[in-house]
Amino acid sequence: MATEVSQNTPVQDEVELLRNRITELEGLLGGQQNLKNLLGQREEFYRTVIESLAEGLLITDPNDHVIYANLRMEEITGYPVSELIGAVAYELLTDKAQWPQMTKRNQERVAGKSEFYEHQLLRKDGTRHWVSVKATPYKNSKGEIIGTVGAVSCIQTQKSLELENEYLLDEIRSERFGAIIASSPALKKVLQQIEVVAPTQANVLILGESGTGKELVARAIHDLSERKGKPLVRVNCASIPKELFESEFFGHVRGAFTGAIKDRVGRFELANGGSLFLDEIGEIPLDLQSKLLRVLQEGQFERVGEDRTRTVNVRIIAATNRDLLTEAKAGRFRLDLYYRLSVFPIEIPALRERPEDIGPLAEHFVKQSANRLGVTRPRLTKADVRELEGYDWPGNVRELQNVVERAVILARSGRLKFELGNNSERPFPPSARVPAPDGSIDHQPSLGELKQQEKQVILNALKQAQGRIYGEEGAAAILSMKPTTLASRIQRYGLKKADFK
Repeated sequence: MATEVSQNTPVQDEVELLRNRITELEGLLGGQQNLKNLLGQREEFYRTVIESLAEGLLITDPNDHVIYANLRMEEITGYPVSELIGAVAYELLTDKAQWPQMTKRNQERVAGKSEFYEHQLLRKDGTRHWVSVKATPYKNSKGEIIGTVGAVSCIQTQKSLELENEYLLDEIRSERFGAIIASSPALKKVLQQIEVVAPTQANVLILGESGTGKELVARAIHDLSERKGKPLVRVNCASIPKELFESEFFGHVRGAFTGAIKDRVGRFELANGGSLFLDEIGEIPLDLQSKLLRVLQEGQFERVGEDRTRTVNVRIIAATNRDLLTEAKAGRFRLDLYYRLSVFPIEIPALRERPEDIGPLAEHFVKQSANRLGVTRPRLTKADVRELEGYDWPGNVRELQNVVERAVILARSGRLKFELGNNSERPFPPSARVPAPDGSIDHQPSLGELKQQEKQVILNALKQAQGRIYGEEGAAAILSMKPTTLASRIQRYGLKKADFK
């Protein structure tokens, strides 16, 4: 069989071979173009997904330079994406005082550690917003860590609510004593003073015995002021340990002292724009009073463990059952702080000095207690009111509320029976008994001897408690009696600090 021989010349064969190669190349190039188009579509898809996230996305290199930021980061930080790209993230978005901490975090990330944390981000306009950050190291195809992916969420509103819940749990806006009930001329005068001073920015010093309703007056001043939309932050100065006063007032940063595991906002910062109610202000340590005075004068302070000066706008409403002027003259309270606080003093009279208020208050507490306890409301008679008016109420309105509530609980057939005087107080414990003058324990003392014994018992307890009334180790706890009652007895017997210090 004859073999077919190509009739093409060598040149024609080369041309044909070249055509075939070109066809193959075109096919290959077409495939690459399709691949390029496909990759372009995928890139556009992923970019759309990233830009639609509710979280901000920040990608940085090992030195924390920003190499990518989505539009949500622009909203969170206030910086255009063009200004974010290339910047050192922690230098642009945190206070200088936080740079060492943020540098340490970046080093941990480069070492392979992921982390979730919360901190205050510094926006372009200078304001600070709380954000949560989920920082994750990312690797290249060789498994080398080449940067960090940070998912950033704005939690400003959530953080404000958390802080308010933490510090203002006892400040829920329910009037503990109802509306201020004022039938007496003395208390009506207090209401007039509240109306005068509330619209101003003046500091107010509320004076009065424990249980007279100083906190209620502070609330009224705040609610009638232009600051009513902002928080009223309460600080019970008598309940704060001496070593924690500065942290409570001004806050601290993580690591400032043992146990400071996270940043904490102080009461002054929390009350910014609103009012700060300093109850029992006479209990503030003398060495801290100068720092308090600085905030009152300049509106500036530093958190514990931090150098950055912060500025706040806070109105001070202080309260005390002490004579601060006498304390100041004795060197136990700064005189300049006293004058700064007492721009407008308001003195609340004791309940025994305004018997006209006892009946209306008792009627209010009967109704309030019956509703809260879910029992039938008993009737408060004129005889009941006369009985209540005959008692001297050392615990003032707070004691009246407790006595009425107990009577409502124990009421039978709608009749109220009040436990007043010694029946409403716990007896002195056996360890507090004082022997008679002849040394006998079973001696039946006269009324004068009983009073002298009671005075001595109180004096012994105050010496044992080193002059402290409140707290688990205070004299009131030693005597198993209410602090307000003990304070009244101390005043009745004319006991001074020099007697038991």
